[in-house]
Amino acid sequence: MTVCIVLLLLCAGSGVAVRGARTDSIEEKLGTVTDFVPKATAPVDQLVEVGQEFNIAMAIEWVESFRNPLPDRRLPSGKRSVGELLEQIASPEHRVIVDDGLVRIYSPTESLHPFNFLNIRLKSYSVTEADLFDAENQLRWAIKFKLEPERYRYGFNGGYGHGSNHVFEISKFTLSESNVTIRDVLNRIALAQGNALWVARIKSEDLEGDEPCWRREGVNSVDDLPVTSAWHFLPLAEIAELAIEQVAVDVIIPGVLDERMTTIPVMLEHGLSGDSGGSIGGFSSEGNSFQYGCSIEKLGKDFVTLSVHLKVGRRGEAEFTFDQKFEIYKNRITEIQPEPRIRIRAYFENAAKR
Repeated sequence: MTVCIVLLLLCAGSGVAVRGARTDSIEEKLGTVTDFVPKATAPVDQLVEVGQEFNIAMAIEWVESFRNPLPDRRLPSGKRSVGELLEQIASPEHRVIVDDGLVRIYSPTESLHPFNFLNIRLKSYSVTEADLFDAENQLRWAIKFKLEPERYRYGFNGGYGHGSNHVFEISKFTLSESNVTIRDVLNRIALAQGNALWVARIKSEDLEGDEPCWRREGVNSVDDLPVTSAWHFLPLAEIAELAIEQVAVDVIIPGVLDERMTTIPVMLEHGLSGDSGGSIGGFSSEGNSFQYGCSIEKLGKDFVTLSVHLKVGRRGEAEFTFDQKFEIYKNRITEIQPEPRIRIRAYFENAAKR
């Protein structure tokens, strides 16, 4: 196997800004005229699509009724402002307003209901240099302390987990609040994180009766109810949109393959990488075939470790298999020749603008 490294004259940059993202205020974004139509048919999913498309931080408090569910619907095409689009999705049951730096979508009546868990008032809430996952975990504990103080009067133990390589691992922020509702905290987290919206689905049936759902007979603990997990944060932009550089892999096999096979967005400064695209295979009319897969095993300050798997079949020949890990450095092209007729080129490049 031959390995060749060529120095590049142009360097790929680094950073976390959304590529091509506008820095308009929320009011300017809402006033943008667009013909965008969400692909989803469910209202909440449509709202999320709009928020992600136009990079708008949102607080979505959606009231659902199992007795009278809202039907899914496709929106008509046509030009309108982003604000009008949101109102078209939300109306008539919900309102759309700008509140404290984000777009709030809510039901005027149910949002004030004392049995709405978002109105639970916490004595205090704080996090220091936390990512969004840390912040959520601290909020859950603050809710438990509020609703079940006797249970935790002598302390507590516990932990949490989340998937690796997630965009919510950045950025870090500090919050310190007192006498705040759960809604307030969710808003503060979304704004501090800078790349998030949140959704809470409120069941109208939970607002009925003489006491809130977390106090009703048969409920032994708030852990029995979704009070500590009844919201969901979603990113406005994923790693692929935030990254300004990517790792590219070209594979050249005469008579079989000659093309870009892998493009993986990376954020080396944060140790994050995007989707590699999985494995792919193909064959030709001459009886030649291939199977290819590539993934990032490790990210360093100025390099990644790639794992490449390649099988090549040629008519009348034994199948050739290549399965190896190797490092790709910034400012260089690394070329690998597993056998004389196969070349694999890997390198960093600037990510394309969207």
